[in-house]
Amino acid sequence: MAHIEDFTERAIRAVHTAAQALGIPETSAHHGPELIRMGERAVFRLRDGAVIARVERSAARWVEADREVRAARWLAEQNLPVSRPLPGGQPVLAENTAVTLWEGVQGEWTVPRELAGLLCTLHSLTPPPTLELPELDPFDRVAERIDTAPGLSPTQRERLREVHGDLAAQFPTTKPVLGTHVIHGDANIGNVLVTPTGVVLFDLDGICWGPPEWDLVLTALYRDLGWHSEDEYADFCEVYGFDVTFWEGYPLYKQVRELRMTTWLAQKRGESSEIDAEIDRRVNDLSDPRRPREWSPY
Repeated sequence: MAHIEDFTERAIRAVHTAAQALGIPETSAHHGPELIRMGERAVFRLRDGAVIARVERSAARWVEADREVRAARWLAEQNLPVSRPLPGGQPVLAENTAVTLWEGVQGEWTVPRELAGLLCTLHSLTPPPTLELPELDPFDRVAERIDTAPGLSPTQRERLREVHGDLAAQFPTTKPVLGTHVIHGDANIGNVLVTPTGVVLFDLDGICWGPPEWDLVLTALYRDLGWHSEDEYADFCEVYGFDVTFWEGYPLYKQVRELRMTTWLAQKRGESSEIDAEIDRRVNDLSDPRRPREWSPY
């Protein structure tokens, strides 16, 4: 747990510094930033949710954080409903991290149909060259997570490295059929909220150039895992106009997504016995794509 506690404490100090730099009062019913999620980065609520702070794990992610802010501002100009960064110079460098502050979004979780509508719009947009979006890296951070995730056994790390190497070798041989477009990178209903004025898309740190299939595969995978119903998935396909599961590359993209989901969760070992058991289950399952998945969402 030490690595979690150390980063959390550093992240809280970084949020204080960023709020002061942007002139944002932190006062609320809570005493200081409230941690709401720890994963690839730490996410905090300020002012009872009126402001959201996102803290990268190191200053090395400044470029990605800067791109996310600029992408969000561009998408807002295109009238795509996205979470909005607060005015001012962002990201803020503090405590060897990159911090961004955003308007809080108060809403309810949505359904796949509404995500599909947002993706239709996003995939049709043409960004300005100054945004300098990267090409999709389907294995971004995977090797780093495998090396640094706490508590994995040597056998588990080796198993994950073997899966990573095998999938990375196969990936270039699979040809998407929907072309290359602006994609979200992590398109799932956990990144969409319904508000009184409509749906809002957030967590844009993975925005890039890539195949739309990469955005579509998560909803199909969630259906396969039992996290979405058959009807919800059918609605998603109807709105978007394409069922990625009929594409020959779906099994490979699905396996890559499963690897990413597993290595992401592996960073959270030690937070609870349930998470630890889920990590072990997923690592074991990855060695056999045909094994039934009984995964829990996190």
